[in-house]
Amino acid sequence: MATPFVPKQALNFHGALLQELQGNVSDTIAQSLLRELPTLTSTSVVHDNGCSYGAVTLAILALDPPPVGAQVYATDVNPMFQAQLKAELAKISSPPVKVEVDTMDACNLSFPDAAFDLSITSFVFAGLADDVAAAKHILRTLKPGGTGVIGVWKSMPWHVALENAHIKTRGTDEPMAPFLSKSWYGKERIEQVTTEAGWEDVQYIDKAAWLNLGTDLERWARIAWTFLATPVGGWTQRDEDRWDEAISSISHELAQSDMHKFEDGIHKIRMVADIAVVRKK
Repeated sequence: MATPFVPKQALNFHGALLQELQGNVSDTIAQSLLRELPTLTSTSVVHDNGCSYGAVTLAILALDPPPVGAQVYATDVNPMFQAQLKAELAKISSPPVKVEVDTMDACNLSFPDAAFDLSITSFVFAGLADDVAAAKHILRTLKPGGTGVIGVWKSMPWHVALENAHIKTRGTDEPMAPFLSKSWYGKERIEQVTTEAGWEDVQYIDKAAWLNLGTDLERWARIAWTFLATPVGGWTQRDEDRWDEAISSISHELAQSDMHKFEDGIHKIRMVADIAVVRKK
């Protein structure tokens, strides 16, 4: 079998680059959100569902005061994310909260009923194969009186910049890169999904945060284009030939966005999340 073509400018994927791509925006949202949810105690059992590199888990560990003795289950289907979280946890001596990292599909959780006091699923639903099933599992695994949270992105200026670079370098007739086509997941869809899953009296809140793009916009654009813009059918020679044009387009659009600011030598883009919150009856 022939090795798939990859542009020479593309980067080799690893967890540190993923974290550079995501910046600290998910961490900021998680930290802010935890301040508004019921206070965690020593007996709390928490599910960080679709944990990625563990923004929610790490935010819990950073609480002041921490819920000493609480239990966090961090699950994801991607072993690279799990490895990244485990590496972060290894840096913490005597963590106040017990954390267990495991492989699990958010659409098919194997936890028993009524397992958690709090379940947070941050920025995962756009990529799920069965979002209704995932919402049902969240509700099923909550204890009566427990809190379930789903976060989706409402505003992602970087996403628009990548879509426009796709159109500019590949044309309007080529299907949008799969990740980009799946990333939009509006509040209307969350409302529909949670209703079908049996959630009642759902509350909605907005959370805004600044995505740190680093000191070099073109570097961030290169990471984003490498990992988020692989076209349907895979990369082609055209993508290598027009790579610089795509990176320049993304960088320029981000710099000109009303949601962009340059602060203390760092480029930042403002993102807004829609957060659905339910208290299980």
